[in-house]
Amino acid sequence: MAESGSNESYESRLYEVAERLQLPDSTLQITRVRLDRLSGESNVDAAHLDRIAPAVLALSCREDGLPITDRDIVEPWVELLADPEETGLDPERLPEQIEAVADRLDIDHPPEQPDALVEQYVDALDLPEAVGTIARRILRDTFREAPRVVAEASSPGETAGAALVLAAEANGDDGLGPSDIADVGSAGGVTIKNRYKAFREALGEEALGAEHYQASSVEDPSLEAEESNVEEPATNGDAETAGEASSDDPAEETAPGADAAESNGDGTAESASAVSRAACMDAVREMFPDELPTTATVAETLDEDEDAVARRLEALTEDGEIEARRAGETVAWIPGDQEELGADLTIDAVQGEVDALADILDTDASLRLFARGLVSDAAGDVPVEDAAEFAGAALIASSRLNDGALDPATVAAEREFEPRALYEWLGRLGENADVEIPQRSPADVVESLIEDLDLSERIREESLRTLEHYRPEEDGSFAAPELAAGAVFFAATTVREPIDVDALADSIGFETSHVSDAMNSVFVALCRRLIRGEIDYEECFWTAELLESDHIAEIGDPHTGRVVAAAKTYIAGRENEHVDEGTLDVLLAED
Repeated sequence: MAESGSNESYESRLYEVAERLQLPDSTLQITRVRLDRLSGESNVDAAHLDRIAPAVLALSCREDGLPITDRDIVEPWVELLADPEETGLDPERLPEQIEAVADRLDIDHPPEQPDALVEQYVDALDLPEAVGTIARRILRDTFREAPRVVAEASSPGETAGAALVLAAEANGDDGLGPSDIADVGSAGGVTIKNRYKAFREALGEEALGAEHYQASSVEDPSLEAEESNVEEPATNGDAETAGEASSDDPAEETAPGADAAESNGDGTAESASAVSRAACMDAVREMFPDELPTTATVAETLDEDEDAVARRLEALTEDGEIEARRAGETVAWIPGDQEELGADLTIDAVQGEVDALADILDTDASLRLFARGLVSDAAGDVPVEDAAEFAGAALIASSRLNDGALDPATVAAEREFEPRALYEWLGRLGENADVEIPQRSPADVVESLIEDLDLSERIREESLRTLEHYRPEEDGSFAAPELAAGAVFFAATTVREPIDVDALADSIGFETSHVSDAMNSVFVALCRRLIRGEIDYEECFWTAELLESDHIAEIGDPHTGRVVAAAKTYIAGRENEHVDEGTLDVLLAED
């Protein structure tokens, strides 16, 4: 019983420290899973877990690219201990404890902290130290504003690279791009670009123009260690107090805090009170539902500055007067008493996004017109929030129907969604517009991957054979490129030929985690089919090569591990005892 109480203590400390540091749930959960795994080892008791839990948490933070230092974790953990000296926790010793934990978890190389990677990239690319300082500021500020945006990166290299590209851009250096970082780092150019765009959106274009992100503000790069104590911007209350004396129209109807002075990034301030709340509301109501009210159309109607109108509309949204609905890169402002957009407005929104994407991607006029026609036929029942995805699918379909080769990964890189979404929308577009859109099969993508990455003929053969045996299970809703890459990853792992999974993911324009997930799904599906008797043991090249070897420990997540354990039991003399689907689900259920 004492051990149980101790268990509860280290778990409560884990949650308390995670809350103090504002860690995303995903980071906390993977830490919890790892501690559960370690608790099952015979030589690890609850007291030992209390000593190694900070190292496990630090490892998870590093993998997620979070700007959390070892000291950030250890110091609050020690504060929560009844007897801090007994555990021997020390920030200076945490790196070696992280290495030891990684060994126990079969992780070859614990990743470096993103701050350290920023420094490495700066040195490798011969960039000014001040740009590295700004990159660290961007990383920490993004984590403060939107921790999930940071944690969703596939690696610390992606996080560090994105912050550095954004720091260079904020300082007028357009010559440093994601591909430059990819050349000296471990992350791919596509993933860095996606994360950089997410960081930029989280912080906002206007904020990035502030002095805080200018290299000229860095007086001494050696002071970067103190950046975590950067003074927070003034609150709305402070700004409102400062701006009271300059109000031109004290009788104007305003919401509390709506007229707070806002920085323009150049030391000046501008008040949203220059634009009347009533005028904005009248403009929105007059346009809707015949026209889509956007910031640009409202500003044009009122003949007012677009930025000032945007601030007023945002204030009205906070007050519940209107609702902001994103249509691709455009925000539509909908009166609060309206629940749905009409079909015509949705089509207008999607077609507007088609035009915006066509301009960015530099597609010719005929493809744009064709895509707009597809939208007219199919977009009536599409939520306006999905305008970007649907417009991207329409452009890809237009390209394919006209023998073009516009790639979903290229389109997705210009917007904040995954390539997988475009494949799903292509299917929906084909049904709604009643057209047969050419689609590449997973086998076709395998052939391309083998050629692009110069992989062996054996990997090619085993990848194609894997796809022949594979049948999607419950989690098998993968796009063709993901499934192909997962099959290639599985085949290469099985035949023990080295493969760069990041390069594999970059080649299809997906995240590395998507390839790993697809590979796990393939492996699970094959094992389940084997146990159910749907695949003959003698036909499975991977049974002898993988299930009967120690190499299996290198593959998969906990769920995959349970399925594999069942498959190993099956082939150990019980080949003829097939198990039905319902029984198999019960056997593999988590405790």
